[in-house]
Amino acid sequence: MEANVFENCEYPIRQATVDAFAEVWRRLGESGPFWTGRDHMAMIREARQSFECELCRRRLEALSPNAVDGEHETVTDLSPVAVDVIHRIRTDPARMSRSVFENALANGMTDSEYIELIGVVATSVVIDTLHQGLGLPVPETLEGSDDPPTGQTEPEVVEDGAWVRLAPRDGQLNEVGIPRQANIIRAMGLVPLVIELFFTVMRQAYYITNLPISISRSQAEFIAARVSALNQCFY
Repeated sequence: MEANVFENCEYPIRQATVDAFAEVWRRLGESGPFWTGRDHMAMIREARQSFECELCRRRLEALSPNAVDGEHETVTDLSPVAVDVIHRIRTDPARMSRSVFENALANGMTDSEYIELIGVVATSVVIDTLHQGLGLPVPETLEGSDDPPTGQTEPEVVEDGAWVRLAPRDGQLNEVGIPRQANIIRAMGLVPLVIELFFTVMRQAYYITNLPISISRSQAEFIAARVSALNQCFY
């Protein structure tokens, strides 16, 4: 099944963006190091379902999400712990706490599985929200591969005070004088594949340098800051 990205869009979209999104959507349907392609597509469906979930709604309204118990309204056969992580990421990311991560590990999820799940959901959010912003339906999920997870060569990671091991700092600065190895890249260092997938789509919309769009750097930063404020993204 071909990726159906940006179909019937009334606005002009750079071909590079169309190609990048279509390629990533296709690759999300392939098995990754720790989850199958079918799992990936289930994660995306759960991320979308989370906005219809009564438990998530009640948690979002509560002073503390952890004070509200219940069962998620789910549309897949993913494990309850995976569903809980996905729904929390998508509906209430500002209040994700270490207890969510530790609960996932206590229920059998590895730190690498956690990072791959986070990366898949985050990548799908970029794709979905750009479609929604353009007034388009989100892409239909693919069937996804049932091939076993591929595994991976153990990446170079370090303990550096975060919940998970991080990619090491390389000590280099980019052309605007900030660390080249951004923390968002380091945070997904346990699974290099999801760094590649996420930034393949992310760079079409926002990047520190050489942004391939027709507005100025200051205009891009103004928009990014406003969107971050509205989304309560404090990063």
